[in-house]
Amino acid sequence: MKSSESKKFAIISVSDKSNIDVIAKKLVKNNYQILSTGGTAKHLTKKNIPNISISEFTEFDEILDGRVKTLHPKIHAGILAKNKKDIANLDSKYNLIDLVIVNLYPFQKVVSDPKSKLTDAIENIDIGGPTMLRAAAKNYKRVTVITDPNDYDVVINEIEKFGSTKEKTRFRLAQKVFSKIANYDQTISNYLTKDNNKLIGLPDSLELILERKQILRYGENPHQKGKLYEIKNLRIPGFDFVKISGKELSYNNLVDAESAHSCVQQFTSPACVIVKHANPCGVAEHKIISKAYDYAYKTDPISSFGGIVAFNRSLDDRLLKKIITQQFVEVIIAPKFGNKCLKILESKPNIRLLLIKDIDNKVKTYDMKALKSNFLIQESDLKSITKKELKTVTKKKPSAKEIEDLLFAFKVTRYVKSNAVVFVKNKKTLGIGAGQMSRIDSTNIARDKAKKQKINLSGCVMASEAFFPFRDNVDLANKIGVSSIIQPGGSIKDDEIITVANQHKMSMVFTGIRVFKH
Repeated sequence: MKSSESKKFAIISVSDKSNIDVIAKKLVKNNYQILSTGGTAKHLTKKNIPNISISEFTEFDEILDGRVKTLHPKIHAGILAKNKKDIANLDSKYNLIDLVIVNLYPFQKVVSDPKSKLTDAIENIDIGGPTMLRAAAKNYKRVTVITDPNDYDVVINEIEKFGSTKEKTRFRLAQKVFSKIANYDQTISNYLTKDNNKLIGLPDSLELILERKQILRYGENPHQKGKLYEIKNLRIPGFDFVKISGKELSYNNLVDAESAHSCVQQFTSPACVIVKHANPCGVAEHKIISKAYDYAYKTDPISSFGGIVAFNRSLDDRLLKKIITQQFVEVIIAPKFGNKCLKILESKPNIRLLLIKDIDNKVKTYDMKALKSNFLIQESDLKSITKKELKTVTKKKPSAKEIEDLLFAFKVTRYVKSNAVVFVKNKKTLGIGAGQMSRIDSTNIARDKAKKQKINLSGCVMASEAFFPFRDNVDLANKIGVSSIIQPGGSIKDDEIITVANQHKMSMVFTGIRVFKH
């Protein structure tokens, strides 16, 4: 093929053919000659778009069933040449290539199929594609490289307006290429070492590859931008959800949803958790899931307004109608939804339904929190407290019914911001005090909330997620009518606290563990 001064060359080799005919037609109109391969060439030809096969351009037939076709000096010299002078120093068979449109073999899609085999995965490891992309991105000063169909319009608009793309656009596209290739290679590595890419323990060095999962409506506040990223290089069990209805999620929606889901996952019987501002404001367990919701809601209807409602059982159509009629709700979470739920929400299009994949509580998970330029990682608090592990420290022993409520209440405190105090009776919360600097303030808040809802606290149990440093909480609990208390113990004043409980003829058990939540 003879060198052409008038025409520019563009390589198009794509597995994702979305809108490829649109950009190809416009490139032809703007004096580009298209070089293409295999399936792409057939697709363009079918759309009546003129193109030259790579084999014709290189004068070298594809070999090894098409596995070697673009790995040729004429291709890579054309991409890597910095200018016409570079190419002129070669013979007349070489031409500058100005534009490279390549997206890679769909490795992730192939290996996501449960029926796929190792041989299928290996065949879908792209070799020529990444090589062309890297070469074009390296030479961004002259070459435009596209690996994402979403960039087609920007490139064509600049070509039609200015005759070529702007350097800042080429640089942005080059950055995108290297990120794409890094993720692609990491995906392959993850698959080939899938038995070894779990996060085990807390290693001295840890590499996280994050990929944008979605753009959030906003961050914590409307003036803050936010995005949700997914860890791609490590398999970490966690908050695995699919939004099946409603408007886009905000930062706060997700934080509250994760808290609600984690809390409700603790319970084996049907349960409901309502969360507002990352704190449970109502929790209940009942053999009938709709009753669990009723009791959770009645704990604090005011705080439940605009909250997140989570279930550990399927949500049926009747209960969904009840929820949206009774309260304003932002997000509803469940492992399954009734067939008519989406139809019901046609009149409430903003309410989000999140379908949640249950977490195996026996599998170790991790909590992560960014501290600006630092990262905190800890094992998730999944320790289960059983009846046998409770230590009764008072003369009076709790009844079997009280023990059930004590264990339930302590589970709730695990997801209430510290300092936390929770009142419970019959496996339903009666009052919750959260996030206070002083524990007695949390106790007062929990009492006052119950009083406002005209909830009788007499005969309830009380849970604290950390030990009592002073007797004031036990004295107040006695005035309230608390019959039994659960707390970790471990204070230098434990003996005094136990003595006070005995004086009030209350039972008290120690868990031996603290469950702070910050």
